[in-house]
Amino acid sequence: MLRPNLAAIPPAVQKHHYRQRLQAELSQRAERNTRYSLRAFAQSLAIDAGTLSRLLSGKQIPSLKMAQKISAGLGLSPKEKEDFFSSLAHEQTSRPLQRLNPAFRDPPPQDLRIELYRVIADWYHVAILELSYVEGFKPEPRWIASELGISPLEAKLATERLLEFGLLEKHKKTLKKSSAQLSTADKETTTQALRKNQRQFLELALHSLENDPIEERAITSMTMAIDPAKIPLARKAISDFNRSLCALLESGKRKRVYNLQVALYPIQKKPKKSKETL
Repeated sequence: MLRPNLAAIPPAVQKHHYRQRLQAELSQRAERNTRYSLRAFAQSLAIDAGTLSRLLSGKQIPSLKMAQKISAGLGLSPKEKEDFFSSLAHEQTSRPLQRLNPAFRDPPPQDLRIELYRVIADWYHVAILELSYVEGFKPEPRWIASELGISPLEAKLATERLLEFGLLEKHKKTLKKSSAQLSTADKETTTQALRKNQRQFLELALHSLENDPIEERAITSMTMAIDPAKIPLARKAISDFNRSLCALLESGKRKRVYNLQVALYPIQKKPKKSKETL
């Protein structure tokens, strides 16, 4: 994820940041999947491929409504969204007879602070909370970093964030997960943070699949033809199962932090509606 500092970017380059952000994201997705296409990228942003092509080439500047769609599709953090909209403002003001949309000049205030976004979005925050329950836990950045495979700086900053928001609390000479819970009315930003969080956990699952012995993991899948109308029932059953299994596994001695994922998703594309049914 690019997290640019616009103040450090020369004005001539700054105004094109939103295009560079799109190009970088497309390149990253193409690296992960060599068959990834411009059309697939456009679909994920809820715009058509022709429009995306014109945006990437600089032949078109996105409207406010389109920019909001794109920022949501990219899953931008509050700071990244601010940079994205600021670059659009630079682009608009650089063109003659172009009136600047106030929404670009003054991005809407974010109810969810950037630091809180990171607590939700970056997987190791919740892992540190659970790690505090593990036997032999040490409230030291280097120890936490070595246990989770992150840098000592990430561990230090994450611990400070968790303490700041009351999710982690000092207990004698150590740290413990508190009973506090996160909640926010900013559903758009929360959803983006959770999408990033789930993406990271999927990547960790792939790493475990390749590196952890089968005795230490349980990764299975099942392909089935179903009635999509039963998805709400499936979501509830999965939620009930998660809670039940969590209660079972946490009832013993806590020696290691695990993550549970149950993935149910369509692998068949939606059928196109025929003209007769339109």
